Amino acid sequence: MDNLQVARCFSILDGRSRSYVQEACRPLAIAYSEYVLLLRLFNCEGASQEELSRSLQTDKSAVARTLKLLEQKGFIYREKDEDDRRIKRIRLTEYGRLQHSFLLSVMNCWVDHLVATLPPEDSAIVERGFHRLAERSQGADFREIIKKIRR
Repeated sequence: MDNLQVARCFSILDGRSRSYVQEACRPLAIAYSEYVLLLRLFNCEGASQEELSRSLQTDKSAVARTLKLLEQKGFIYREKDEDDRRIKRIRLTEYGRLQHSFLLSVMNCWVDHLVATLPPEDSAIVERGFHRLAERSQGADFREIIKKIRR
């Protein structure tokens, strides 16, 4: 396997996907990070900031900044947890809920475009492969992998 070529392909897919989402979401004035967080909230409304950070495997401060922007734009609001008043639960506003089908169609259209020329069996292989790669990356111990780097 040509690892440099694989890394280049990942980079292109990531960059083009981000650009596409940014362009498609221009009418809502939301950035890629806001888009990703909203999609996550559709599946786990009422999560805490820490739970969202863990679920997205991203920095807590980045999630906090993104939530603040979404709150300012009227997509979400925060409410105190009934059992632990220190925790704020993230909820979608009515306006935020109304964007659900549009935001899902953004990603569906992009993925449909990407796999349009693949035979269905190849598309299924790619989907399974990405799932496996994502799972493997979640369990990666960076220190152990870095030890293998030849100096």
